Amino acid sequence: MVFPGRYSTGCLRCRQRKVKCDEAKPSCRRCYIYGKECPGYTDQFHFRYGLTVSSFSPEKHTTRHVAPSNRAGASSSRTGASSNRKEKSATSGRGSRKVVVKKEEEDIPGTDVWSPPAVVAPPKVSTDDLSLCYFVSRFVSPDGMDGFPGHLTFLPGMFDRYGEGVLEQATLSVAKMAAYNQFGGEEFRLQSYQTYGRAIKSLQEAIRQESNVTDDRVLASILLLCTLKDISGESTGDPNEHAAGLYYLLEKRGVEQLATRRGAELFLLALIRLQIYSFLREDDSYSDPGGLVSAMGVFDPLVRAMAMMTKTLSLRHQLSNYVTFPDIQSTMQSPSASSPTSTTTITVNPDPDGHAAAVGACLETLEDFDNWDHEAASYWQRTFEDRAMPTALGEVGTKMTYCDPPTACTIILVRSARLILLLSLLTYHKMMSLGDAGSCGDMAAWEHWLPTLHGDVHKTIDDILACVPFVLGDVDPKSGQPKVSYDGAGAIVITQPLRLVTYCAYARPDQTEMARKILERINAIGIKSAVSWDGEPMFPSDFAATSPATSFSAPAQSPPTLVFRQAQNEGSSLGAGVV
Repeated sequence: MVFPGRYSTGCLRCRQRKVKCDEAKPSCRRCYIYGKECPGYTDQFHFRYGLTVSSFSPEKHTTRHVAPSNRAGASSSRTGASSNRKEKSATSGRGSRKVVVKKEEEDIPGTDVWSPPAVVAPPKVSTDDLSLCYFVSRFVSPDGMDGFPGHLTFLPGMFDRYGEGVLEQATLSVAKMAAYNQFGGEEFRLQSYQTYGRAIKSLQEAIRQESNVTDDRVLASILLLCTLKDISGESTGDPNEHAAGLYYLLEKRGVEQLATRRGAELFLLALIRLQIYSFLREDDSYSDPGGLVSAMGVFDPLVRAMAMMTKTLSLRHQLSNYVTFPDIQSTMQSPSASSPTSTTTITVNPDPDGHAAAVGACLETLEDFDNWDHEAASYWQRTFEDRAMPTALGEVGTKMTYCDPPTACTIILVRSARLILLLSLLTYHKMMSLGDAGSCGDMAAWEHWLPTLHGDVHKTIDDILACVPFVLGDVDPKSGQPKVSYDGAGAIVITQPLRLVTYCAYARPDQTEMARKILERINAIGIKSAVSWDGEPMFPSDFAATSPATSFSAPAQSPPTLVFRQAQNEGSSLGAGVV
């Protein structure tokens, strides 16, 4: 039978009977007249079998040539001497259509089943995209939507993927350093330093214009460059840090910066940086830019917590005016420098009234910390939703089953300020007892205070360590939910408080060991500044004061040389400065 040139579209029964189908739907009328049920119509897709994989080869191309022919029928032949050419022809009653298929190589023998093409390699991800995704997912905390400040929550909304401004360059610099610490690859580190240089240049150009001083992008860029110092391990309070720039910008921005959520978060993050710098560099001149902390602390408990840290640094400075304090920065470089020897000079200012006033102010501030714990709990309950409330001293580990990471970071920062004040009082008493016991004031009162101060040190450190699992996401808010992925955000905030624990000689050995292990974990996250003070703490175990929990022996060496000075003119500094 001659192929008519098209496939029949009739129903199956009409095609079997070889009659014309009226193609009615859903069943044809001819089948109804015939007295049989219409079986329906076949599918309209006609597959051609017998094709081989070579039929889809990209080297093969097809040409069509239509030549006239007689109505006699169909003919097909192979033409040409080349074995690589095949011709196929199909004829109909009206003419013939010859299809010539050319290919450059023979078909694969025995291959009759089509196979899918080879897998195409995915496009290569740029180092910018890889580092940005990693940095944001791990070191940027999500927006809580309730106004509570986090760590760099503003960054996703400010970053322009296709921009080349100072914020974009600073972000890429810290992101690539974070990627280098996590994945390795010298390319990340090299690009991080290159981008850092461009960011510094862009920052200098931006600050030259007065209109850019109050721009959030400029302040955010400096905070990101400070974060780079933490991640690279270069943040140790060195003079090359960006404290002066942060202080200048916060002063210029004024109180208006606290009117927006982004501005308030930028202010608090910058203030934390300045206070850490002031502690490490023994210089409290950067602790309260423009007096904003003291002024606004009356209205906002969050700012008041930072104001208490500022007051703590100021009180430590006052105590150091009456007796020489060990230099923290020197002990970071040489731990043995903190141990008084026979050549150590202890300077004492014999001003009983000044001593009493400074110690009294410290004790009042300790009461302020207790009051803050109570007031902050009420403020948290009124203002923030689904957030744990701060607890009294020593109750974090016993009364808290879960705490959100931002609140846990806040508790750690407040406890670290309290620890600095307690450590300052104990250091003051120890140095005064070595220098001139009569200048310590009421010795009976000190005998009553010392056990309480030592106990508060242990409670404060216990609270700090108890909050760490909440910060790093080790405790799930609900059973079965995954841990938080942004553990690096809180880890950056709590690094220096944990280092302070390893520095404190009045901490219990188990507390010091736990703090060191946590710092090792944070270092593994990629924050290379998370290292403990290696060697001996501020007062080695053979020199620290005796406490009910820990017993220390006196050093087997000659007593230090004591130097007494009369009170100088007002404003003179006789100590080593604030820590």
